[in-house]
Amino acid sequence: MKACCFTGHRPKKFPWGENEGDVRCVALKSKIKFAAEDLIVRRGFGKFISGMAQGTDMICAEIILTLKKIYPQIRLECAVPNCAFGKSWRADKTQRFEEILERADIVTYVTKSEIYRKRDLMLRNAYMVDASDFVLAVYIEGQKGGTKNTLDYARRKNKEILLIEP
Repeated sequence: MKACCFTGHRPKKFPWGENEGDVRCVALKSKIKFAAEDLIVRRGFGKFISGMAQGTDMICAEIILTLKKIYPQIRLECAVPNCAFGKSWRADKTQRFEEILERADIVTYVTKSEIYRKRDLMLRNAYMVDASDFVLAVYIEGQKGGTKNTLDYARRKNKEILLIEP
């Protein structure tokens, strides 16, 4: 089954921050949904992997869960960096995270660590790219950080990439 993973920025790098009702975020969600549906319908993709970070990852996971109502054959895998991930977030963020995990088809804890380690984020990103044929990235050109590192890794692995600028 062909797989696509998602990578992208967290809310602090978006011009709209955490306001997902902002017209720019609504437009971004529409672009992601269109791209994912194209992968399903035209290219036969059946599995989507989210790293479950705040921002892009959770937005993409929720879009896939919505698309499952139309395309019940598709699968959502949540690749969680470690067992501590998400536990220290605000209650509303933790609730959103847990609701996505409950609805996912597969939940993979990339490491079994009970403490938060940045290294686990890099291992999660490598896991997602290695398990995918395609990378859909929400990326602001020139930004440093995990998204850029994931894209660099995907390029070294010769993965097909779609960049969507927010």
